[in-house]
Amino acid sequence: MDGESVTVKMAEMEVVADGRSLKTVLGSCVGVVLRDADRKISGLAHIMLPARRHDDEASGKYADSAIPELLQRVLQMGSRATALQALLIGGAQMFPMGNASIASIGDQNVAAARRVLAEQRIPIIFEDIGGTAGRSVVFSNVTGKVTVKTLQAIATRGVTK
Repeated sequence: MDGESVTVKMAEMEVVADGRSLKTVLGSCVGVVLRDADRKISGLAHIMLPARRHDDEASGKYADSAIPELLQRVLQMGSRATALQALLIGGAQMFPMGNASIASIGDQNVAAARRVLAEQRIPIIFEDIGGTAGRSVVFSNVTGKVTVKTLQAIATRGVTK
C-alpha cells in the first residue's frame, strides 16, 4: 500500500491529494470515488440514502447532496472538472424484502448516484454494485487501483448430534 489510509465513515467524505489511500466498508450504502488521475486528487463519499431530507443538515448522507459537495472539494484541491472520473461501489440488498417489485435502498442509492454523476457529466469508469453482501473498499490515490473485498455473511448454527 502507498502509505497510510484515510477511513471514510458512513455519511462522511474525505479528499486526499497525496500518497494516502481512501477506505470504507459498505452495505446498502454507496461509495462514490471522484478521481483526477493526472493531478492525483481523489475523494470518497460514503452515501447512505438517495435524496436529502430538507430538515437534515448532514449533506454527506445523501447522493443528491454528497456528490456535488465532494465535487466542490476535489475542485478546491486543484482538480479539473474535465479530468474527473468516478468509481461506484456498494448498493447491496442487505435485508430480505417481502415485495421484490420495490427497489431496495441499495438499488435506489446506486440509481441516485448514477443520476447525479450524469448531471455533473462525470463518467463512471468502474462499478462493483448490487448483490447481497457488503464490501470493504480501498482506493489508492497514487495508482488508481481499487481493491474490493466481498464480506460474506457468517451463519451461526447450533451443533446437533
